[in-house]
Amino acid sequence: MPAPFWELRRFSLAHRRDGEWLLENVDLTIPAGGFYLLVGASGGGKSSLMRLSAGLLETREPELHTQGEMFCLGTAVQRGMPKELRHRIAAVLQEEGLFDELTPRQNIELALRTVGRSLKLAPALLAQVGLDPVPEQTTQLSGGQRKRLAVARALVGEPEVLFCDEPTAGLDPAAARKMAELLCESQKRTPLATTVVITHDIAAFKGLVDGVIELDPTQRTLRLVALGAVELLSKVPRVPLRPAAKGDGDELLHGVKRQLLQLAAIGETLVESVLRLPPVEIGQVLRTTLQCSLSPLAFVAAGTAVIGGLATFFALRNNPMQGAFESALLGGTGKVLIAVLVPLLSGFFFTARVAAGAAARLGTMKRNQQVFALVSMGIRPSDYLLTPLVWGMVLAMPIVTFVGVVAASFAAMLASEVVAGTSSAGWASAFFSHVDAADLRVVVVKAALSGYLVAVTCYHLGIGPKRSGAEVGDAVNRAIVIGMSLVLLVHALLTFVVYA
Repeated sequence: MPAPFWELRRFSLAHRRDGEWLLENVDLTIPAGGFYLLVGASGGGKSSLMRLSAGLLETREPELHTQGEMFCLGTAVQRGMPKELRHRIAAVLQEEGLFDELTPRQNIELALRTVGRSLKLAPALLAQVGLDPVPEQTTQLSGGQRKRLAVARALVGEPEVLFCDEPTAGLDPAAARKMAELLCESQKRTPLATTVVITHDIAAFKGLVDGVIELDPTQRTLRLVALGAVELLSKVPRVPLRPAAKGDGDELLHGVKRQLLQLAAIGETLVESVLRLPPVEIGQVLRTTLQCSLSPLAFVAAGTAVIGGLATFFALRNNPMQGAFESALLGGTGKVLIAVLVPLLSGFFFTARVAAGAAARLGTMKRNQQVFALVSMGIRPSDYLLTPLVWGMVLAMPIVTFVGVVAASFAAMLASEVVAGTSSAGWASAFFSHVDAADLRVVVVKAALSGYLVAVTCYHLGIGPKRSGAEVGDAVNRAIVIGMSLVLLVHALLTFVVYA
């Protein structure tokens, strides 16, 4: 006898912030192996129940306020997703959480690798949900096709429980009915599996479901309704939740909890960046390194060339010895440019260009539920996002700094020839006379350490809670400011320690 899909014992659920009870003292058992709808008023707690069951909670926010016990497949879930339920529960989120940089097939293959199944199964899984032939790019998919692809990806691990959050939202009635039939067919292929669809579109599922789980906001309860009551439920007026009386102390406590969680998350990110450093997604590491290396090259080369040329020009033009000791002057200029100034400016230019893009991408992924999609597939976000970003920036920043040094040196050579008529050979012997291997090692260390700190900053800010585009933009701005501050701090401290 399989364990029930859901078992609630005197279970209560409240909003994080205002403490308003959405459910109170609910006793309910839902048998496994059915196709159910979860219905109720918007904001009534349906998605919270799904996220609680699927382990998709926001760790940087105060946890959901619960009392009593909630079991999924016989395992308690109100305190987070236990290891024994990993890969047994999957979720298709309302925003789908697809990765547009991957092809539809690669989206499926990513999930297949996670559960250790053959990548050759991808075409069959796509055909199973009606994506045959499938467009080459994920961005070419229509709204209905994107939802089908998300369902196919969720079914890769053959989960015992599949949650779908508003899978028919934005679809016309015919497409909504096809989606409902697809989910029903998928559930019937595995009789012991359970599918729960959160929806307001009850009509699309008429005649397909085994029951309806109704969340009643007036009684603050859940109940399993017979199939014949589906049409009746669709006509029940939605009753808004009664606003809770909030005290200043509750608001203050919520704010304090949130700040403490944010501080704890910084330490968690740093620990993850070290413990998860061995790469799991090699392809993602290579793509990220290539992107971090190529995207800022032109910007860094142009900026450092201007600095190198101007510094040499003014050093020679304003020589207090009126042309004497030019070799010594060039040697000092070369030392300052190569060992100090150009690496610092390369770090600034790199951060301004790359940190903005990385924070924006991660923030958008968070807002579009792609980070939660990784969690639902059993992928640690740090493996897919943080580790590639750390490797990418740690490797790319020294490369970009080298390009900056070359560009600055070339511009300095041209300036030296224009101002003093120095030959290329004479300029090189003077300009690099004081630069040694120790200087180059220090430059590499400064660039690599700066890259690491910028990567961790972008990841930490990018995957924080995102409720709007404004919060994504705020994360981008902070990533640039904090990243450049860290670059300045690293270069200032190491330069002082080494050369003081």
